[in-house]
Amino acid sequence: MDYKQIIESLEEEKIIKLMYSLGVDRYEDKDGFIIFPTICHNESATDASMKLYYYKDNKFFMCYSEDGGMSIFKFLEHYYQTRGIEFNWYNDVLQVVLNCTPTKTIDGFEPIHYDKLKDKFRKREVRKDLPIYSKKVLDVFVKRYPFEWLTDGITKQAMDKFGIKFSISQNKIIIPHFDVNNNLIGIRGRALNDWEVENVGKYMPVQIEKTWYNHPLSLNLYGLNVTKNNIQKNGVCYLFEAEKSVLQVDDFEMDNCAAAVCGSQFNKFQLNLLMKTCYPKEIVLCFDKEELPGEDKYFNKLYSICERYKNYCNFSFVYDRENLLELKDSPSDKGEKVFRKLIEKRVRVK
Repeated sequence: MDYKQIIESLEEEKIIKLMYSLGVDRYEDKDGFIIFPTICHNESATDASMKLYYYKDNKFFMCYSEDGGMSIFKFLEHYYQTRGIEFNWYNDVLQVVLNCTPTKTIDGFEPIHYDKLKDKFRKREVRKDLPIYSKKVLDVFVKRYPFEWLTDGITKQAMDKFGIKFSISQNKIIIPHFDVNNNLIGIRGRALNDWEVENVGKYMPVQIEKTWYNHPLSLNLYGLNVTKNNIQKNGVCYLFEAEKSVLQVDDFEMDNCAAAVCGSQFNKFQLNLLMKTCYPKEIVLCFDKEELPGEDKYFNKLYSICERYKNYCNFSFVYDRENLLELKDSPSDKGEKVFRKLIEKRVRVK
């Protein structure tokens, strides 16, 4: 059973039970859809508006308040991220989704019973250790430079430097993750199949035989093993959301001082890792553009992150006031000239 078949087999009664397990206190069951509170981006169901629709025919969610259309996989990811909960995709998303279907197991993963969900979703202390894998596992992939990245400002030289490979069988760009000591701690894949990107996600841990090469993304900074000396020399670190941006900056006519948080959050553990490894004088958040000038929700989020940690070093963030970027663009997506202009106009938090 693949992801599409899982979505097609979702049962309405189990969707309702799942939502109640996630804290929903009310719903409206209509002919073609079920209406829930927008817990995808609100921590409290009580305070959320009734604008999250689950359409029975196409088995999809639609948030008419903020998040738009999404599969159940994407919905759960939003749910976790809104609450700052560290999650493992296969253990904490796939297993939960399976419980909404008649499926008993898939690839060794069994459904999680509803009575265990609240404990699973409760914030928990994150372990501070990372797995270490043999680099030989990367030999199963081929050296290929995907057209999608070559046309997106990523050079062959950058892909070689960061160990990028390709999976023919999975049609994925393979992105090895290393810690600051160059130990292999995880492998992520960038999906190229449109349906998988839309319904499951662009980036996911990679499976080799029966092993999933996942790791807690919040306990590392992608690319720091390569760029740490430049960060230390220049006294600045540009923190992006995705791995792709780190590779794009590598082709700019400047030292690559970038790293990626692999999400849209920056935490104390990552800060300590950066300060201990590189002790930069300034950290610049270069997160993806999430709103247009005149809106302030995302501005306030970035400001809040900088405000929280500004006593450790200088903090600033990129905010596109001049519409140099499209929505969802990374500050590196439009090339070096635009990136330099955004850095020049960055917001400094005192």
